[in-house]
Amino acid sequence: MTRRKVNQWSSLGLWERWIFATSIAEIIGLAIVGVVSIIISHFGYIQGAFTLVGTLEGSILGFAQWLVIRRHIHHSTRWIIATVIGGLFAWFTGLTVSNVMAIVYAGVSDANKILTFFKGLVLLGAFLGTILGFCQWLVIKNQIRFSMWWIVANAVAWSAGIFIGYLGAGMVEEDFTLRTALVTVATGTTMGAVIGGITGIVLVFLLKSSKKQVR
Repeated sequence: MTRRKVNQWSSLGLWERWIFATSIAEIIGLAIVGVVSIIISHFGYIQGAFTLVGTLEGSILGFAQWLVIRRHIHHSTRWIIATVIGGLFAWFTGLTVSNVMAIVYAGVSDANKILTFFKGLVLLGAFLGTILGFCQWLVIKNQIRFSMWWIVANAVAWSAGIFIGYLGAGMVEEDFTLRTALVTVATGTTMGAVIGGITGIVLVFLLKSSKKQVR
């Protein structure tokens, strides 16, 4: 099968589908995180909970994006696997980095705490995006020219996405209510639009620059 060419009109459609897929994945992903958080708050930590969350989030995001990208790259199912692995690494390294941030934050003067916290949050998002972007880049690195930009795009996109996710999490109640559901949907939609919008622009550019055809 020959790879579909990306022209001016199909570029817009691809970008829109990419945003939609990422938004749906983020809504479902945040819902999973919310349910697990509520369970943990009531029953305490459950062994393997974070592994399960990371696997589910990576699977959902990978599958949603695969539905959009599968006709544009070789061996497209590897995209799902790469995203699951990236999601797991991001979760566990993110927890470690978060603990380090908490220690650094505790030693900062009150006047600089808010600025330091938000700087750390943005850097955390960039770090997690770099991990995910790197895992996905391994799938496309031999197929698409300038593919290193995919890692950069994810770093930028997720730094903004994590910031939005934190703001949304601050408005969620501990118990599952209508407010919690609405905030989760709004936060996931916004995160997906921002992350999908930024990475989608780079995706369209990279596919236009693709040096190989999918056969």
